Amino acid sequence: MKFKRAFLMEPHHFEIHEVEEEPGPGEVMMKVASCGLCNWELNFWDGNLNFMGYPHKLGHEFAGTVVKLGPGCTKFKVGDKISAVARGFGGFAEYRATPEACCEKLADNIDPKYALGEPQKCILTVLRATAPQAADYGVVLGCGPMGMWCIQALAGNYLAGLIAIDVDDAKLEMAKGFGATATINSKNENVVERIREITGGHMADFVIEGTGIPALLNAAQDYLKVGRDSRLVLMSSHHDVCKEFDFRKAIDRGLKILVAHPPMSESEPEDFRRAVVYINNGTFQNKPLITHEFKLSEIQTAFETLEHKPAGFMKGIVVPD
Repeated sequence: MKFKRAFLMEPHHFEIHEVEEEPGPGEVMMKVASCGLCNWELNFWDGNLNFMGYPHKLGHEFAGTVVKLGPGCTKFKVGDKISAVARGFGGFAEYRATPEACCEKLADNIDPKYALGEPQKCILTVLRATAPQAADYGVVLGCGPMGMWCIQALAGNYLAGLIAIDVDDAKLEMAKGFGATATINSKNENVVERIREITGGHMADFVIEGTGIPALLNAAQDYLKVGRDSRLVLMSSHHDVCKEFDFRKAIDRGLKILVAHPPMSESEPEDFRRAVVYINNGTFQNKPLITHEFKLSEIQTAFETLEHKPAGFMKGIVVPD
C-alpha cells in the first residue's frame, strides 16, 4: 500500500515522501493514530546521530489501529488498537508495518492517539531500576512528561513521601494533582532544607533525575540520605557533556548511580507489557500532558517547536493529515 512518510533529508530539514510498504511475515500494518515528539530525536535533528544515512526515518513513539495482517500473524485482528515499541523508527507516517511481537493490545476504551507506550516503557525501566521500597522518600527532579509519568506510577500510600521539584509552579501544581505529596520550586526555595524539613531529617532514599541538565546531577546528590541504598537514578537523555561531577559527595553517601536507560532493562518487552497495563488501567494519564499537536505535513514546524520549546510546552504529538 502507498502512503506518506516524513524523512529527515539533512540536519534541520524534513520532507514528506510517498512510500510503498506491505506487512511481511509476522508483521501487522498499523494505521498510525499519532507519534510522539521525543527530545532524544533532537540528536538526529541536529546531526549528532545518524543510524541510517539520509534520508533518515524518525518517530519511535507510535500507536494506532491494525488494518492488515502479514503472513503468520495470530496475536491481533484487524481493528485492534495497539501500541508499539519497534526498532527502526518510521512512526512519522500515515501507516507503519511493525512486528506483532513488538505490539501490545490497548483496551477498547483507550484512544490510541494518547497511548504512547514507548516512552512509558522507559518509565517502567526507570521504576524497576529504582526499586522503590516501602516507606521510602522519593524525589522526582524535573516535571516534564517523563517526570509526570513517574509521579503517576509512584503515587499512593506505598511511599512515605513523593516530592516533585521544578521551577514552574504550573507544572508543580499538575504534579500535585497526579499524586506528589510535596512540591518544591527550586528557583524560590532552598531545596536541601525543604527536603530535610519534609522528611524529618531523613532526606531522600532515591532521586529520579528528569531534567537533562548536567549541572543538576551534583545538586541531586545533596538531596539524598547517607547509606548503601541511597539511589541517584538518571532518567533523562543528556544532550550536553557533564564536565564536572563531584564524586566526593557520592563517596560520602555511599550512593548508587543508576543509568536507567533501555540498555539497563532486564527485559524491554516485559517493561513494555507492564507499561501498556498501566495505560489500560488508567495509571498513566497521557492526554493532560499533550500540549501541542501537529499534522504530518507540519513535521518541520514540530521539530522547530521541540527544539525551541515555547512557554507551557509539555509533550507534542504528530498525527496524520
